[in-house]
Amino acid sequence: MSKVTDPNAKGGNGFIWGVGVLLVVIAVVIGYIVWNGKQSSPGTLGDVDVQDVNMSMEYNDGAITLKSDSAKKGTPEVDLYEDYSCPHCAELAAATDGDMKQAIEDGKLIVHVRTLNFLDGKEIETQEGYSTKAVAAMSELSKSGDVKTYWNLRDYMLQNQQKVATSWEIEDIADAAKELGAEDDVVESMKDVDIKQGNRMAKTNYDKLDKETGSVSSPRIVKDGKDVPSKADEKAGKNLGDWVEIVTK
Repeated sequence: MSKVTDPNAKGGNGFIWGVGVLLVVIAVVIGYIVWNGKQSSPGTLGDVDVQDVNMSMEYNDGAITLKSDSAKKGTPEVDLYEDYSCPHCAELAAATDGDMKQAIEDGKLIVHVRTLNFLDGKEIETQEGYSTKAVAAMSELSKSGDVKTYWNLRDYMLQNQQKVATSWEIEDIADAAKELGAEDDVVESMKDVDIKQGNRMAKTNYDKLDKETGSVSSPRIVKDGKDVPSKADEKAGKNLGDWVEIVTK
């Protein structure tokens, strides 16, 4: 018959040794959880394919304007309305940002990005949700003229929307900008931005879209106060995913 050793009895070294091993294992597991948490923290972008950008950026009257030096008088201009919490905005970006970027860089298109925050809630002037935080931080970044960081950060935030929209604060957006190459003073300016800047910018864009079209939603492409695609475009089989082709044809 096998003898069961009393762990409390003298000579219970086996039990003590076992407890020691267990404690080491627990420490290793806890250490891994902490390390893994840091690796997946909101400010960690991981392996990002940073795109080169050949355009300029200006911030004015609620709009972040993207254009090329080769753009001429008469180059088509559009307002791109989007909300960083909007899944359809992320889908449109994934489908058309490549064409939009190429058209801007070729001097065939000027885009005024007008960010909204209505998905944070009805009272857009007092909201403090993710959309508003994103508007505030990204508008502050745009003031620096660092279009490469802006373009790549906007792309990351939209394409990883499900992850960042539920966890990122303004500081995380600023830290991400730093990872993408933003200067330290720009990063600090983003961290210190007043969220009310986001409310004001979003309200300006909300009012403009509502006044011109009679409704507010996203994503929207508006040219000369009218939605793209037009009803005629839709009858011709075009949809929102064709907007760059429609505007630059």
